[in-house]
Amino acid sequence: EAEETTVTLTDNAGREVELSVPVDKAVCALRYNNELIRACGAIDHIISVDMNTAQDREYWGMFDPDQVIGKSQKELDYEKIVELNPELVILPANGTYEEAASKLEPFGIKVFVISGYETADFKNQTENIGKIFGVEEQAKEFYDYFNGKLEYIKMQLKDVPKKKVYFETKGELKTVLQGDPMFDMVEYAQVENIFAVNNENISSSEVDPEEVIERNPDAIIKVITPAEALSGTGLYTPPTKEEFKAAYDEIVNRAGWDSIQAVEDDAIYFMTQFSHGGASKLVGTCYIAKMLYPEELPELDPNEVFRA
Repeated sequence: EAEETTVTLTDNAGREVELSVPVDKAVCALRYNNELIRACGAIDHIISVDMNTAQDREYWGMFDPDQVIGKSQKELDYEKIVELNPELVILPANGTYEEAASKLEPFGIKVFVISGYETADFKNQTENIGKIFGVEEQAKEFYDYFNGKLEYIKMQLKDVPKKKVYFETKGELKTVLQGDPMFDMVEYAQVENIFAVNNENISSSEVDPEEVIERNPDAIIKVITPAEALSGTGLYTPPTKEEFKAAYDEIVNRAGWDSIQAVEDDAIYFMTQFSHGGASKLVGTCYIAKMLYPEELPELDPNEVFRA
């Protein structure tokens, strides 16, 4: 048995939390968080999860959908949490962690914020998981694997002119701006996001199509999610050929877009919400880098990274 010590860790919300580690029993909401914890070798210490995670029976067979801590990180069942009596509740920053902290404090249950979708905080969060559960070595191995890919991308492309990219999320004419985790995913692929700067009048939820023509990207990357996909789950249903074709046609037929370099060169790429989500979206970074710089990244195989 590892000896218990007290540590103070800074979580993803910037809170300093004092914990007695290693933690033996925790509950955790959000499948991105559960994926990170599993990849770091600590899933045995998670005694219950949210329904959004548990509903994927093939992927999360070890959790009982009848014994969950709530529907999601935003809808928690506090009575259930108290009944399970974990040492720690792990929630993402987009959940109700402040409410949870105040409600669970009288029961001596701590709340710690990990946001598995947060690309820029990958190192801190994997290190925190390592320290919380006493799995430092495995957490470091996991971090090093992905950081090695990022370092390779950076090294190979350091003297290569950056390609200008328009990144469109699954909504029509919706993009990502600074502060969005997907923004970092795109940046880490060593590209120039056309909406990285000069965004006084730009809203990520609705981009002016004229502005894309004006900024003239070299490549367009579009996220598509199939109509069949089970929303918010880890089950993967790829888009159909027809869905890809429809998305492609919709982009190239936008008024005036035939003058954009990316459309002229047919440099239009697709990725799915599912594929890019892994390892705090670093899987997505690998795909974007390889799509745009295949010659410069001979040793990068995103399919292998995704599989791993």
